[in-house]
Amino acid sequence: MQDLVAQLSQKLKIDETQARGGAAILFKAAQDKLGGPEFQRLLGSVPGLDALVKQAPKSGGGLLGGLASLAGGNAALLATIVSGFSRLKMSSGQAQQFVPIILDNLRTKVGAETVDKLEQTLRA
Repeated sequence: MQDLVAQLSQKLKIDETQARGGAAILFKAAQDKLGGPEFQRLLGSVPGLDALVKQAPKSGGGLLGGLASLAGGNAALLATIVSGFSRLKMSSGQAQQFVPIILDNLRTKVGAETVDKLEQTLRA
C-alpha cells in the first residue's frame, strides 16, 4: 500500500500521514459498509491492506456522528468519513479526491470487475 500512499501524497499535495490516514478511513468505511467477510473476499488479496485499515483513526462520533447513526446507512458512513478527514486537517472535498486515485490503484491489483463491484456497493 506504500505505492498508493505515495500516489496520494504526490497527486493531492498532502503529507504521508494524511495520505495514509485518508486511505485508511476510506478502506475502513468500505469494510464497514460491505461487512468483513465480503470486504475480505473482494480485497483480501491486496498486500498491506489489512494493516492499513487498522491504522484508520477512531471515529469520534460527536453530535453529527450520533445523528447520522440514527439515520443509518450512508449517512453514518459519510459522517465517519467527514469526521476522520477533519481530524487529519482535511475537508470532505479532499476525501472525494482520494476515491478515483484509490480505485485506479486497486484496478492494477484486483482487476476492474472487482473495483466496479466495490464502487457500486459503496454508492448504494
